[in-house]
Formats: sequence, structure tokens, C-alpha cells
Amino acid sequence: MGMNVSAKAVVLEVLSAGESIFEGALRVRTLVHAASVFDIAENSVRVAIVRLRAEGLLESPGRGEYRLGPSAQVVNEKIHGWRTISSRVRQWDGSWAAVFTADLSRTDRPALRRRLRALRYLGFEELKPGLFIRPNNLRPGIDGLRRELVALGLDPEACVFRMGELDPEQEEHAMTLWDSHALEQTYSKLHGDLKVSMDRLEELPLSDSVRESFLLGREGIRHVVLDPLLPEPLVDADKRSTMVDVLQSYCDTGLHLWARFLAID
Repeated sequence: MGMNVSAKAVVLEVLSAGESIFEGALRVRTLVHAASVFDIAENSVRVAIVRLRAEGLLESPGRGEYRLGPSAQVVNEKIHGWRTISSRVRQWDGSWAAVFTADLSRTDRPALRRRLRALRYLGFEELKPGLFIRPNNLRPGIDGLRRELVALGLDPEACVFRMGELDPEQEEHAMTLWDSHALEQTYSKLHGDLKVSMDRLEELPLSDSVRESFLLGREGIRHVVLDPLLPEPLVDADKRSTMVDVLQSYCDTGLHLWARFLAID
């Protein structure tokens, strides 16, 4: 695991975790203390705080104290939804959720980037030019997907609909749009890495254990947040569920370690 962690990331993620383990805001010196385990200098933390506050991602309820601002809360709630992904999926009936974008502008590059990011974020892949699909197995269905896609950056005028049947050739092609083998390998690797790390966290010096739990937990959450949540038979959903269960326990352990570490400063 590399230590490529920015001061901004540490501030945001520690404040996010702090909402679970502390009441109220965190002091600057506590954030500096947290960043020290990644060899991030105090000045870098203070510069990051100034920039994040200017962006509306932090707010200060008192002198030298900070908490997540309203803008960051929206993203924070979205990310923390990884713990309940099991409630996001339902049994797949074989139909597809589809988004038609061929009639949308491709000259507005920022809009195009937002559109593609929203589609990728919710696991859509391109079946034909301008036609993106995914298994229709997410709650609360097409209407919910439409709202979520628009909130993530899809053009409001994009056509989002349920596609009931594909011809056999297109169906065969659709089933290959996702690298199911790579997803399952990721589930297995993360499961193994999390178990190994969990068994040794308490044996490590506290600064090492909080660093390791931060980095590996962060990696696991990123994979879950970006996972397309494919159904059977496209992927082994049990492998995903088992990995997420272990990740939840691991992150809970990490929170307790951080509470101990931050209480020291």
C-alpha cells in the first residue's frame, strides 16, 4: 500500500470519521496530529484547511475548530452509503436500465465529462454508440436511477428507460461489457488483505495501525463505492457481500484505533 495521501484527503476523511467518534468539531492540532502519520507537514494541513474552507467543504463553529461544511456533507453521505449497498440491489429480472445519449451535445466538454462520470459511477457501459446499459437490479428502479444520474451530472434531458429484451446476439454482447473476472478477483484480494491486516492491527504501534487501517479501509471503500453492483449470473454476488461484511468490521476497528490515536494529542 502506497502512502500517496494528500493533506486535503486526510482532513476531509478524518473529519468524516470524527463525526462518528467525537461530538462537534475537531481542533487544528488534532488534524495536524492525524496527518503526521502520513508524514504530512503542519503547514500543508493548514493550507489545505484554508482551501477547503474557501470551497465550502469546511466550516468553523469556533476559533481553531473545523467540521465538514454542507457541500462536503452531500458527498460524505453518498460515500457512507457503501455500508448499506445490500439494500441497493434486488433480484434481477433480466431487463436492462438504459440511457440514450446519442442526441446530446458532445462539444460541451465539461458536460460530457460529467455525463460519462455519472454513467460510470452507476455501472453503465456502452452497448452501442450513445446507448449505455446496466442490469436493471438497483432499487428504487428506473425513476430512482434517473434522479440519481441527474444528481451526479447526467444531462436532465437524457432519456433513461427500461429495456425489456435484446436479441440473442446483443444479449450475448451485453453480458460481456463488464469484466466480471476482474471484479471477483478484487473481492477475493480485498477480503484476504482485510483479514490479514485485521489480525495484526492490534500488534502494531498505534501510529502504524491507524495508518494501515486508513489506507486499506480507504482502498476497500473506493472499490465498493465504484462497484457496478452486478447481479448473478454476471458476477458472484456472495463474494462481494462477504468482502463488504469484512470491510465493515475492519472500518469499525479502524474507527476505534483512530479514536485512541486522536485522543492522545
